Amino acid sequence: MKTILILILCIAIFKCTDSSKTISQHSSEKSTIKYYKDISKQGDLVIWGISSGLTLKTVVGDKTNIAKGTVLSSPFLGQFPINFIPKIKNLNENDTIKNVADPENPMQFNLLLNNAKNIEINNFYDTSHQNQVKVLVENFSTADPIYLRYKKTPREWINYLTSQEVIKDEDLFKKFDLECYSLKNLKAHISRFYHCIGNASDPYHSEFLMTIDKQHDGNNQTIVTTEVETPLYPNVRIEWRMPYESLKDWKMVDKNIWRLLKAWNVHK
Repeated sequence: MKTILILILCIAIFKCTDSSKTISQHSSEKSTIKYYKDISKQGDLVIWGISSGLTLKTVVGDKTNIAKGTVLSSPFLGQFPINFIPKIKNLNENDTIKNVADPENPMQFNLLLNNAKNIEINNFYDTSHQNQVKVLVENFSTADPIYLRYKKTPREWINYLTSQEVIKDEDLFKKFDLECYSLKNLKAHISRFYHCIGNASDPYHSEFLMTIDKQHDGNNQTIVTTEVETPLYPNVRIEWRMPYESLKDWKMVDKNIWRLLKAWNVHK
């Protein structure tokens, strides 16, 4: 029974529009959400509504090196160096907001570490791309009611894990300042992962949940996935993925994600 409950909680946590609006309208209203087809190109000015408190107005970044055979399925803002500094843009009265608040196809952008360039872009995280971080921004207000029913906060999930038989990983705490646990003696998929909790660098220092595959072998085969929700943007989840080899840079990645969202957001 415990195994079934854990699997349900795991599914709840890891469940991995052409609608126009004026500035006076909320871009997250359920009745108006439609699938958005992204036809933007590098250098285009876009105004994308994620939620009523998060609307991005900026110029699309690099979209030139699309992997062969890839058709981007989500609104893709482009690929940017981690230290990219966008020009601040204000929302004008006559601006038209394109609603991209689609919980099944979240808005995405990529960040590049260590001055990397020309890394292929695709819909999924490629474990061979060591210096690439994939960021997903999702409005989950219209998500499956079953998911919303079982959705747990990072702290609730960690508290549940620690009520079971777990191992605390002191090495990850010492190296990366992360409180991480793994389940013992459980023949289930999630026993492969460390489940870590930490604090994001948003203004609320919101807690995030990070998962790390135990089977990292130094050959770029491990993906680190981090999910965080913040009162700063209600009903919005920020998820980012990167290789284990870049875990040492997680604080820099986290800081720059929030910096860019703040710069791009016209709701100050």
